[in-house]
Amino acid sequence: MGFSQHKDPVLAANEAITQATIALGDDPEPVSLAIIFTSIELAHPVILKVVNNLLGETPILGCSSLGIMTNQGVFKHGFAVLLIILGQHAFFNVAAVKEISKKDSQLAGKELGDKLLFGFRNVPRSLSIILSDKLTTEGPHLISGLQESLGRSFPLIGAATFDNFEGRKAYQYLNKEMLEDSCSGILLGGKFSYGLGIKHGWLALGKMRCITASSGNVIQEIDSAPAIRLYEEYFGKNIVELSKELRHISTYYPLGIYLPGEKEYLLRNIISIKDNGSLVTQGDIPANSKIRLMISTEDSRLQATVTACEEAKRKLGVQKVKFVIVFESTARSSFFGKQDNSELCMIKEIFGESVPLIGIYTNGEQAPLKAINYLGRTYFHNQSINILAIGEQ
Repeated sequence: MGFSQHKDPVLAANEAITQATIALGDDPEPVSLAIIFTSIELAHPVILKVVNNLLGETPILGCSSLGIMTNQGVFKHGFAVLLIILGQHAFFNVAAVKEISKKDSQLAGKELGDKLLFGFRNVPRSLSIILSDKLTTEGPHLISGLQESLGRSFPLIGAATFDNFEGRKAYQYLNKEMLEDSCSGILLGGKFSYGLGIKHGWLALGKMRCITASSGNVIQEIDSAPAIRLYEEYFGKNIVELSKELRHISTYYPLGIYLPGEKEYLLRNIISIKDNGSLVTQGDIPANSKIRLMISTEDSRLQATVTACEEAKRKLGVQKVKFVIVFESTARSSFFGKQDNSELCMIKEIFGESVPLIGIYTNGEQAPLKAINYLGRTYFHNQSINILAIGEQ
């Protein structure tokens, strides 16, 4: 693991990679993979030139983000790199699909899945990590296309990359390319072990409602009334007032979809309100879904972090944790403020202070559901924390 806060991208890349290389010590095996997360200001092509000069032909996967988490702390500016030696019996492939906004999302997902599968004949597959530009309306279709290639119940974990709310682009890093309007990922297999935990900590509020009319990520009616009525009645405000406070309301009071067998509701943030009172959500909500307003407390959010870590560690079993990757919703983390480091301390306490940890803040997360009737299928999540622990086989 290496990290730098240098504002100059060349100096930042040099410092972080030097740290990580020194930390590897005298391991005779070559580095298999480099995972790189940078803040938006450091998303510059020169970064990849420096990294490739230092690491040679080592495959690279990563992205820019609004914030970075490492063992050292939580940062809004920086360059983080994780150098990984997977060993002879683990296999992987990295790939990307470009210009996804110009393609059918389902077909784009299938294209990426097919690329990731290249070279995996007769090799058992374990897990795929996916990084994409913002996923709002098309996220579920992209996931569905991936599952068409990789398998409906094949575990996918990932994140939508984030800009800084100022219209600056988010980027993915793949080998020697800095990509935008893209989706990239890695497929892992062979002798490879992992544990995954996902939680959000939001609690149901008020009575159960029913989506009586919807299309994709637009809710037209709740209980046969204009969808906005739910928020108008709860807050005692009209549509104009709610629109002005939408970011705050959506973050603090998202909608929760009831999924039979799941311990938590599947959250959906509201991203806009239409003139007719329809609610546009970040991710699909099928018609006839049962929903409730959701709310959280500091204790419930922190407990969710602990539970996600413990779940990932338990699923990993007796294997030693080699490193941890964290995908956490920017909306969820915004509650913590200066408590971000308290959450990080909890994660490190569970996995160990010396275990390398790298993570980003996201605009949506991808992770499998747990209930048996959902067969482990991956869904698009809001305001969650995903903990991926990789073990030594």
